[in-house]
Amino acid sequence: MASAQMQEQSSDQIPRYARPYDWERINEDIHTIGGVILEQFHASDRVAQLNKEIDAYVEQNKDAGKPHSGSAPYNLFLGSKTLRLQGLTEKSAEVVSWIGDPELVHWAEKTLQPLATSVLLNAAELIQIGPDEPRQYLHRDSDSWPTAQLAEHPFIVNALIALDEFTLENGATWVAPGSWAWDRDRRAEPHEFVRAVMSSGDGLLFRGDILHSGGANQTDQPRRAISISYCAGWLRPVENSLFNIPRAHARALPPHVQKLLGYHSYDGSAHNGGLLGLYENGDPSVLLE
Repeated sequence: MASAQMQEQSSDQIPRYARPYDWERINEDIHTIGGVILEQFHASDRVAQLNKEIDAYVEQNKDAGKPHSGSAPYNLFLGSKTLRLQGLTEKSAEVVSWIGDPELVHWAEKTLQPLATSVLLNAAELIQIGPDEPRQYLHRDSDSWPTAQLAEHPFIVNALIALDEFTLENGATWVAPGSWAWDRDRRAEPHEFVRAVMSSGDGLLFRGDILHSGGANQTDQPRRAISISYCAGWLRPVENSLFNIPRAHARALPPHVQKLLGYHSYDGSAHNGGLLGLYENGDPSVLLE
């Protein structure tokens, strides 16, 4: 009985911040605890606009977003009752400013700075957990690169922004604070989890190397969020934005968003490295000229 009660605790142990955000303290908490909740990171009118644009796309593309990775185990991880959309800048005009949000990008750059001179968009994904979807497998986002070591500084960070209210019943995310510092094979005890209960527009910012999972949706309504993650500029991202987003569309995006999608080379000389992602021995931004 005690374990069951502990499994239902809410986000009291995740630091919460209201505007104006104290980014110095936020960065400290993310480094040590692993994550924070930013209240009303996006205003209600912006959330409503993004939901409106996503609704329109889903209505016109009823088969979109279903798991079809080619891997049965990975499809199970994605969720048979969960809708996921990538290539979002082509599906929503509003989402462009979310991906390139100056506060978010600066946070990612600062957090990853010890390991990388620039960042890439790892993935921008709409995640809509449908009714009766069970709890997702516990994982780290850094598991996508299984031989990478867990260390003091992460090489991937994530912002999970609620487009609906996150409740214990509809799938609020499970998080194990501090788990980035654990041995990789250590399992979390029930009392070590908290749930990221959030209002629409709130954002859960976290290191990509802490244990977490989407919760089970035990209601009759879907629970929607957008996940925006950034990785070190020398990694191959999970989402292939160069193919997910047509070049003709990418040309119309702001330059800093184009760079996040991969239309720039990575210069690792400051870390005694080399250049990566070249096009004809030059910067791939020429492809958009």
